[in-house]
Amino acid sequence: MRPEDFVLERLASVGIRAEDVDLLVCTHFDEDHAGNHELFTAADLVVQRRHHEVATAGHPRFAVVRSHWDAPGLRYRLVDGDVTLLPGIELVATGGHVPGHQSVLVRLPETGPVLLAIDAVPAAAYFDPRDREALPHDEDEDETRTSTRKLVELAERERAPLVVFGHDADQWPTLRHAPDCYT
Repeated sequence: MRPEDFVLERLASVGIRAEDVDLLVCTHFDEDHAGNHELFTAADLVVQRRHHEVATAGHPRFAVVRSHWDAPGLRYRLVDGDVTLLPGIELVATGGHVPGHQSVLVRLPETGPVLLAIDAVPAAAYFDPRDREALPHDEDEDETRTSTRKLVELAERERAPLVVFGHDADQWPTLRHAPDCYT
């Protein structure tokens, strides 16, 4: 990662400081997704209750970065299942990769619905529930397939012009990066 890719630098490129963020969606607490939560002390961190309970109970997978997601002063807003967070922002329960993983559907005025699959479907190559294999970091194969099916059906129903995958090296260079954005 280059220095300009650090989250605070990317936010600064669009005129936002950490203290300006009042909601932070936490998809899950894997080390590559939960670092720097402690920087957002003015925010409510929104996470699936199931995930938060598993993590705080001591699941070893999330212990590596516990100091980031369980820092003193952080405020969590726990949600259960599929919920509308705000008008145009829906949280989608997509367990399987980890218990309580969540994806996000954002409805943008010009771009339209954008589905952030995150690690429920880490790359476009896995976006077919018929042959979706569980990957080494997926904890529940059946739930992984169910979540993949759910996201495919959601993308089709919403006619989402963009699905962003959590670890798709081929997709990454094709996406806009701050300060460029989708509107």
